[in-house]
Amino acid sequence: MSTSWKTITLETAKRAVKAYNDGKYGCLKNPDLDQQALDMFADGLGIAGGKVLRQVEFIGRNYGGVAGYPSAIKLSEDIANDILKNRETFEQAAYSAPSLLVEAPCMSTIEILYRPFVKPLDGKSNWQVWATKFWHFLNPNAFPIEDSRVDRFFLFNQPNSVEKYLRLSSKFREFALSHDEWLPQLREVDGGYAWCDNKLWDKMCYGLVDLESL
Repeated sequence: MSTSWKTITLETAKRAVKAYNDGKYGCLKNPDLDQQALDMFADGLGIAGGKVLRQVEFIGRNYGGVAGYPSAIKLSEDIANDILKNRETFEQAAYSAPSLLVEAPCMSTIEILYRPFVKPLDGKSNWQVWATKFWHFLNPNAFPIEDSRVDRFFLFNQPNSVEKYLRLSSKFREFALSHDEWLPQLREVDGGYAWCDNKLWDKMCYGLVDLESL
């Protein structure tokens, strides 16, 4: 049975963080790919259309945003254009969201941020993994990444939607607050790679699947 938020131990969490840092996505070590993502968003949301498109494409193709649907990368231009059409509103929603430890994101914020990533293709329309990874790099403390490994850890199997992300964020926040005493040891194992605690918990969720596949 997979390790979940109900059964995780500190020792397993530490091993999972290490497994993430030792792992690869494609040809790159995970920490190196993370650094590329941080560099891509170092100046925040792009101002020119070309930069926003590069950011959307990077998260979709390089950072696993299309999540097993490689043909979806063709949606990048439409997503970037929708962000640019309402850039000020999108940027305000992303940057004004408080840290998850203060409060979970509100519905109106997620509705604004989610809208550009709702695009029909091959029977799928809600590109939630792509969206949450994009938001995360705009405001890492506010938006935890959601993907299949995070869902697996928190025992979520609902269809992608604004409501699902809101529920997941609340569960993520509850877990983080109730396990904050683990953070010093997890940070030590991580060696300073994680740029925020949300990413540290994400590493744990991701690495658990690698541990269980050994």
